[in-house]
Amino acid sequence: MPITEDQAFLVARATAVDRHGQVVGPVTGIYYDDHTGAPAWVSVRVTGQHTESTRGQDHDQTAAQRFAPLASASYARGRLHLDVTHQQVRDAPTDGDDDDHLDSEHEVGLYRHYGLSPAGDTDVDPDTASTARSRADDTNATLLPPAES
Repeated sequence: MPITEDQAFLVARATAVDRHGQVVGPVTGIYYDDHTGAPAWVSVRVTGQHTESTRGQDHDQTAAQRFAPLASASYARGRLHLDVTHQQVRDAPTDGDDDDHLDSEHEVGLYRHYGLSPAGDTDVDPDTASTARSRADDTNATLLPPAES
């Protein structure tokens, strides 16, 4: 069940955990889809899980703001359960701008990074940002589900 508008207030004060239950960090903001108005992304201050490049540094200095998708996420008891790994969030591209809106270019980069399409599909190739289609497939591409026959 997707995160609802009613839950957005609670999610903004939640602690994000990854698909394995590992704490990612506190949620620092919610970003809404420009077309649907539904909550689509959260910013998280990523903590923990030091890498070789961050080992030995002050823990607070290694915390970074990253975006995580709300696709397939759920909320319960102060925890936002993301359907991605801690490392995926840590490795997510950064925007550089610190405002209240995700620009479309950054959002496309995030969809690619997480292997998602704007419809929340998970069959998108992160390298090409497209679904696996052969050139022989001349049907029009669509994000809508196929019609039932």
